[in-house]
Amino acid sequence: MRICFLADGKSYHTQRWVNYFAEKGHQCHLLSLEKGIRTKAYHHILKSNSPVNALKFILAVPQVKYILKEIAPHMLNAHFASAYGFTGALTGFRPLVVSCWGSDVLISPKKSFLHKLRVKHALSKADLLTSDGQDMADAIEKLGVIKKKIVISPMGVDQSLLEKCKGKRPSQETFTILSARKLEPLYNLKTLVLAASEVVKKFKGKVKFIIIGEGSQKQNLLGLSQKLGLNEYVEFKDFLPREEFLNLFQQAHLYLSTSLSDSTSVALLEAMASGIIPVVTDIPGNREWIMDGKNGFLFSPEDHKALAEKIIYAIDNFENLNRIRGENLALIKKRALWQDNMKRIEDSFLELIKE
Repeated sequence: MRICFLADGKSYHTQRWVNYFAEKGHQCHLLSLEKGIRTKAYHHILKSNSPVNALKFILAVPQVKYILKEIAPHMLNAHFASAYGFTGALTGFRPLVVSCWGSDVLISPKKSFLHKLRVKHALSKADLLTSDGQDMADAIEKLGVIKKKIVISPMGVDQSLLEKCKGKRPSQETFTILSARKLEPLYNLKTLVLAASEVVKKFKGKVKFIIIGEGSQKQNLLGLSQKLGLNEYVEFKDFLPREEFLNLFQQAHLYLSTSLSDSTSVALLEAMASGIIPVVTDIPGNREWIMDGKNGFLFSPEDHKALAEKIIYAIDNFENLNRIRGENLALIKKRALWQDNMKRIEDSFLELIKE
């Protein structure tokens, strides 16, 4: 199968997705406006000088059409409906698969009529759509797509991570709490910093918060952390090489997500696979994986006191929460192994080409 992918070349998720198909022997071409992580595909850098985000995806259409004509792929797979999905739809190429990532269908259509129109156009031109969770699939359906066109398959966890984290024992000296979301308004890290202040009041030198990520809110968050006297207890790290990131996962006791919206978060799945106790916002995407008090903890978005209470409870009762690690590992093996879930996507692609 010869596939053209339209996707963000800087994204780790793009790298994983494209490399899966390349390693299965398919001829893969990645078309992107971003110069980023190298994959095992042929790379084609698109050019657009527009400072307007939506316009640059429109201006890329003639280049994409030219490359598609030269390559003559069996399929075009465009990622993120409101961006490259829109570009793919405007090319008129068939068959077109649009892979939705989350905020492109959960948030973008709510921003304005034009945002919604752009997303609906991308979805309407797709012969097949992929979603990594039921909540996102429901949102796609509400935007006018018939259910049989949607394949639900979480991106999932690589089997090697399960082996790497088998029998992990985090340090007992310092209780380590980890966040791995972008420092953007959507992920609401202010709630985490405010909660950290409440937790530190009780545990002081026995607790450490590590926030991994970059984004527009970094200086604000650093300032808030300093104002609250948390410099000793809250550490900010930029995005890390994969190996360093996984090493931190092995050291952590709790995983936090303060996101206001999510589909199935890969970071959450990796935390569950690593034996970290999840404490995440009570939103539909997280409720697909976490039942409060059963295999993790949920708290109301933007309620930093509720988050602090959950963290304090987990610290005080950590030795009694071993069952959560076992339940989450079983759940990951059943529903969220990367190789199994991507095989489902690959099979749906092959079936679409036959049709």
